[in-house]
Amino acid sequence: MLGYSSIPAMSAMLMVLKLYYVREDNYLEAMLALRQAQLGQRKLRKRVRKHRKAFSDAQAEIQNYHTAIQTCRNQVENAFRERNEAQAHMMQMTRERDEAMRLTKNREAARVRALLQAEVREQELIHRIVELQLNAHRLNNVINPIPHPVPVNQEEDSSEEDQDEGIVSNEES
Repeated sequence: MLGYSSIPAMSAMLMVLKLYYVREDNYLEAMLALRQAQLGQRKLRKRVRKHRKAFSDAQAEIQNYHTAIQTCRNQVENAFRERNEAQAHMMQMTRERDEAMRLTKNREAARVRALLQAEVREQELIHRIVELQLNAHRLNNVINPIPHPVPVNQEEDSSEEDQDEGIVSNEES
């Protein structure tokens, strides 16, 4: 080689070569790792592009579900509100019906009482009229006494009846 050789220089040179190879191996390993990372990144980008549409579609579908859920909630709230209003209206109608039934019952009872009172008053007035008529007859008898009838013979009565019958029978013939 160059004319002189020294063991320490040789070992230093071997050490440098060894470091160079180690460094070159590390460099190659780093480059391979970098290359694999770049390939992995490309694959991930492809996946992201591929799944981005599915992801946006999924997000749109989720938004549609949220909208549908909110619409259902609004419908349920409206149904509950309408049910509560209907129940309140029904309760009001029930109270009004009960009040009308109570008034009808009271009016019917008052009508029956009025009829009974009218009937009792009518009986009282009829009784009073009868009493007044009796009093009027008594007073009339006191003022204008009625003479007793004269007794009539029955024989005279029968002959008069026979004569009346004969007259009727003669007329018929």
